[in-house]
Amino acid sequence: MAWTGISSAQDASCAYDAAAFEAQNYETFNTTAEGWQALAVNDCYLEAADAISAWHRAHGSDLTPEQLRALTWNAGLMRGAGGDYQSATFLFRQTFPERGEAAAGHYYTHAMIAFLERDRDGLQRIRDALASMPEPEGGAPDGAEWPPNLQSVDNLVTCFDSPFGWAIVGYCGDESEAG
Repeated sequence: MAWTGISSAQDASCAYDAAAFEAQNYETFNTTAEGWQALAVNDCYLEAADAISAWHRAHGSDLTPEQLRALTWNAGLMRGAGGDYQSATFLFRQTFPERGEAAAGHYYTHAMIAFLERDRDGLQRIRDALASMPEPEGGAPDGAEWPPNLQSVDNLVTCFDSPFGWAIVGYCGDESEAG
């Protein structure tokens, strides 16, 4: 994940112009470095989550279900990276794909929740279920690795004793080693 900056302290101010963020369109706000990610790269995870929530309140009626799911997922990532596991869990629970869609996405969401709820055994069971998913006939869509998100889930398993923001990217070190 490009937004992850592992550091022992915030290197920059986490202040931001909420009105400037809210003036952005969905694509700019949610997928570029000018949006909420501008906060995340400076380890301002909770502020990034707050900015996502504010943007959602301002534009929610114009969002497609998929856009709403993506914003909610990103807010969950930011809450988790900021150490607010309870809120992150709540947000991830709102992002499950529609019934019958994206079984791998269900496993990934369950894995995030299991990590945040500190359920090591459950996380391992979910990881094993994801890893055993048969590849779709004709191969993975767009030549992607199969199953999707397995590396992220493996990172959570391997780095279970690390903070979520570190574990999701596979960093298992301690704070004194962070750069």
